Amino acid sequence: MNNKSALGILFRIPEYGKVKKRLAAQIGTEDALSVYAAMLYETIESVSKLTDIDIYGFYQGLASTQHSLLKKFQSMPQKGKDLGERMLNAVQWLFEKGYNKVVLIGADSPDLPARYIEDAFLKLNYYELVIGPAVDGGYYLIGMNMPLGIIFKGIKWGSNSVLKDTISIANNEGIRYFLLPQWYDIDDIESLRQWKNQQFSNSFLP
Repeated sequence: MNNKSALGILFRIPEYGKVKKRLAAQIGTEDALSVYAAMLYETIESVSKLTDIDIYGFYQGLASTQHSLLKKFQSMPQKGKDLGERMLNAVQWLFEKGYNKVVLIGADSPDLPARYIEDAFLKLNYYELVIGPAVDGGYYLIGMNMPLGIIFKGIKWGSNSVLKDTISIANNEGIRYFLLPQWYDIDDIESLRQWKNQQFSNSFLP
């Protein structure tokens, strides 16, 4: 460990039929797999340029099919029954390694400006919790300067109330938080069209 700040990326190993199922229903399973692989590639390439931040991967799926780009940083399987448990376990693991600032993102916002991630770490000097609100009612980033397990409890993951419920918990617990600018996740054809830095053919976009 060279730095005091750690970024964890939660993602799925690109496997046919296992990724972007909502998008696959619109553009087909093969193209959805290509899109997700491109999203993961773009995400990893983007965060790899960050400085003074150690990067870790937390994956779901078969490690034997692990994307070659993941060799850029240490990766390990996610642990937990739902997204909340998986994020909590990742956060706790990173704090136990000695980091004092931990931020988690996914691979669903490949063109997320790097400055948002950098600002998240900066804001953790003054706030206990930083959240990046997503357009769909969830969040694209969450960071903290201490383990805040309560933040992941009792949330209906995948709903449009994730952000609202997370903020409610923070308010009830007296946790000081900061909201980053809103950004979007790529989950359907409409959000896919917003992705300006596409690394794949547009031929399957109607």
